Amino acid sequence: MKMRLWVLVTVLLLAGTNTLKGAGPDAQWLGVLWTKGSVSIGDAKVSSGTTVLPGDVITTAQGASAWLRFRSPASTILLADTQVALPASDSAPSFLLRRGTVIVDEKVVDPVQVAVPGGYVLVKADPQTGAECEMAAVGNGATVSVTRGLAEIHALGAPVILHPGESARVEAGPQGGQAVAGKINKEIPQAVVQRQGESEEIPLRLNQTVNCDDLVRTLQTGRAQIMLLDGSTLTLGLSSTIKILKHDPKAQQTQIEMPSGEVQANVQKITAPGGKFELHTKCAVIGTIDTSFLATTDEKGTRVCGVEGVTLVGSSDPLNTKTVKLRRNECTVVLCGQAPTDPVLSPGEVASWLNQITIGGGGLQLGASGGTGVPWKWIGIAAGVGGGVVAGILLAPSGKSSPTTP
Repeated sequence: MKMRLWVLVTVLLLAGTNTLKGAGPDAQWLGVLWTKGSVSIGDAKVSSGTTVLPGDVITTAQGASAWLRFRSPASTILLADTQVALPASDSAPSFLLRRGTVIVDEKVVDPVQVAVPGGYVLVKADPQTGAECEMAAVGNGATVSVTRGLAEIHALGAPVILHPGESARVEAGPQGGQAVAGKINKEIPQAVVQRQGESEEIPLRLNQTVNCDDLVRTLQTGRAQIMLLDGSTLTLGLSSTIKILKHDPKAQQTQIEMPSGEVQANVQKITAPGGKFELHTKCAVIGTIDTSFLATTDEKGTRVCGVEGVTLVGSSDPLNTKTVKLRRNECTVVLCGQAPTDPVLSPGEVASWLNQITIGGGGLQLGASGGTGVPWKWIGIAAGVGGGVVAGILLAPSGKSSPTTP
C-alpha cells in the first residue's frame, strides 16, 4: 500500500507543473489538483495545477487518477472512476465520496472528514507516522481500511475506531438513505441536541453526529455549524432551533425545518435528477439547488436574503402561490398567511448579517452587537406588503476483509 501510494503521487506530480488557475483573487481555494488521464471538475476537463474551490465536484474517468493536495498538510488520491464533492463553504479538509475509491494521507492533528454512504469517517494522524486510510463506496455502503493512524467511523450507534491493520464496512439503508445527516463542525458553548424519542437534551460538542429528526437548539450565547454529509453547511445564530427531516446525499434530497431563529445555509450544488434542498419555516418555504442564503424567522414571519446564486422563496400557505427569486444581496419578507414581498436590494443589511454569523478560523465569530442577526421589525416591513433506514458497521481484520475497489 505504501509503495503504491508514493509511486502514484510521484507520477501525478510529474504529470504537470502548471501554475494555479481557476480561482479569482478573492476565492477561498481549498487545494490544488494534480491529474493523470481524464479528470473533470463539474462538466469541464482540467489539468494539473488547477485550484479547487468550495462546492467543486471532482470526477476521474476510467483509467484516470488524481491527487488533491489540501491547503493543510493533508491530501487524497482519487483512483479511477471516482467522484468526490467538496464542501460548499471554506472549511477544514473534508469531502463527500459519491462513488469509487480514495486514499487519504494525513499529517496533522486536525482530522480529515470523509462522508460515505451510511455515515462519515474522521481520519486522524499519529504524531509520528501520520495517517493513511483507504475508503471505497460500494453499493449502499462503504469499506474503510486503515494502514496508519486511526479512522473514527460515525454511523448509527456509538463511534467505532479502527487501528492500523483493521477494516470495516459501513452500511446505509437498502434504499440508499440514512439516519445520519452530518456532524457539528464548529460550535460555541450553549447549544443542545434532543434525539428523537428522548425527552432529555444533551450538550452539543465538536464532531458530534447529527441524525435526521434530531432537534438542534442554540441558547442565548451559543452558535453552531452543522456540516451535512453532502458538504452543505448550516450555521445557526443565537437562540435558534432546527431539525433536519431528511438528508440523502446520494439522491441529493434535503428537507429542513426551522421553527425559530436564524441560519446561513451554504448549499452543495445539486445535479441528481429530482434533487432538491428545502428549508421550511412556519410561514415560508425556501428552496435552492446551488446557493447561499440567510433566513430568520419567528411566529409572525420569515425574512430571507440571498448571498450567492438564486434562492426561491414562497409562502407555506398553499393558497398563496407567488414565488420570488432572490439573487445576491436581495431580500424578501413572508408574513404568515401572505405571499412573499417583491425582492429589495439590501447589500448593507446582508453584509452586516454575514458579519455576525461568519465562521472564523478559531470558531464562530460573534458580531459586535452580540445580537441574534440583523435587527428588523415586523411592523415596519408589514407596511410595505401589497400583495426505515438502518446503518451499521461490520468489523474485520484487514487480512480477512479488504476493501473492494470498483
